[in-house]
Amino acid sequence: MVLKPKANHVVKHPRLELNPQFPHLVARAGLSQRAFARRAGVSFSTIMGLVHPELHPGRRGGMQLRTAWLLANAYSELAQMDADAAFRLLIVERREAPQMGPAHPEGSDYGAS
Repeated sequence: MVLKPKANHVVKHPRLELNPQFPHLVARAGLSQRAFARRAGVSFSTIMGLVHPELHPGRRGGMQLRTAWLLANAYSELAQMDADAAFRLLIVERREAPQMGPAHPEGSDYGAS
């Protein structure tokens, strides 16, 4: 068995968040957020956690890709638009810079003998 060397950087997928206009977009489409959650097959508490992340400090990270597509597909049917366009309208993708290998500040005693 041959092991490949590990890369010195970590590639992260974009963090998925709701567009801050999400409540207005759903209301404009004629539904409450609770009714929209039911239609999308997502719990209302998930919607509230995504709309108000500051009120849910125990929650870490953005939303799962599957959740993003459930929301986009439900909105696309409701607004009679393409699912990809609905995804781009509802979901914000935050790209974070890749992290390089372990950082050791200059002057640290890491590796000193």
